[in-house]
Amino acid sequence: MPMGTRRIAACKKTVENGGSRYRFYCELSGALACVTDPIRAETPEEELRIAWETVGIKYFNLCHKCGRWVIDAAYNVDVLECVECAPYEAEPRFCKNCGVKIETPGRKCPVCGNSLVYEGGGTSE
Repeated sequence: MPMGTRRIAACKKTVENGGSRYRFYCELSGALACVTDPIRAETPEEELRIAWETVGIKYFNLCHKCGRWVIDAAYNVDVLECVECAPYEAEPRFCKNCGVKIETPGRKCPVCGNSLVYEGGGTSE
């Protein structure tokens, strides 16, 4: 979602009596990362800026290759890129789809059933 010339993570807005509440989502997995308290500002753009800069950005990493905002579980910190741009070179510790910690390596996530990606895009044996 654009904010002026800067990009922010995907979000949805709900309007309440106390202001607008923003929900920010990982742009790779779609996982909900955070929800703001109600925010009031003079314009919708200002509300969004406040929500992103005071709450949202704390929960995300910016992929230095594709520019997506992703949660920690979908971020390869060794190369500062999302796991789609730079898959883990070893078995991942977290499912990139739902973020659950992987205790026992396998071909599928034990929670969501998503294929676990290894070594540049292949699956574990």
